[in-house]
Amino acid sequence: MTKKAHVYIFGIGSGIGEGLYKRFVSKNDPNNLVFGFSRKGKKELSSFSLESPGTFQFDAKDNQSFVQFESYLHEFYKQKTKDSFSIVVYFALGDGVFGPIQELSDADLQSHLDLNVISLIKLTRSFAYILPNSSDSTFVFLGSTAGKQGFPNSVTYCASKHAVLGICRALREEWKPYGTKVVHVSLGAVATEIWDTRPTFDKKDMVSVADISEYLWCISRLPKSIFVDDLSITPKKGIL
Repeated sequence: MTKKAHVYIFGIGSGIGEGLYKRFVSKNDPNNLVFGFSRKGKKELSSFSLESPGTFQFDAKDNQSFVQFESYLHEFYKQKTKDSFSIVVYFALGDGVFGPIQELSDADLQSHLDLNVISLIKLTRSFAYILPNSSDSTFVFLGSTAGKQGFPNSVTYCASKHAVLGICRALREEWKPYGTKVVHVSLGAVATEIWDTRPTFDKKDMVSVADISEYLWCISRLPKSIFVDDLSITPKKGIL
């Protein structure tokens, strides 16, 4: 019997997450059960079930969403055997806050860190409970070149992306006993909506959403013995 892959993609409301979800669904692979999560999901989170793939409403800034999701997740996998499924998780959550640090409000700071950092920790904590009963699991975190260097007018964004890299490095060590793959993807400029408020950057110089979605989809197909720690992707011109 072919093992089912349960694919979870968080942040499918726009940009890379949306493109990645469409890429998985377009393959129409009967061995992939694909679940997408965002505030724009078509189904209420209460209808989330392993027998009913699709997109579900999930607010990464709402604690009740986490509690509800974690409860369902643990219940679904309680009776699953280790050899019957694998888990693939993509974290495409996040936004950008840009501008001089003196113009950064407390509200924007907290909101940004809640979405870009705290939500990732809480979601991985939810999955951690079921890893001992899974096999061939892969977690892909979408980071940024801002997670490895600094850029002006980007203090909060750089801080959150450095944190994503730290989360990956810690989980990679913590989850080694389970054979879980933890992949950090350091992304250069991708032509998403995040650049619409920054007219000094030309989207024509960036990686397209379709191309990066194709690349990210391929990560889920890595052979069992290959563990990739960190991948760096940039446009043709390099870091813009």
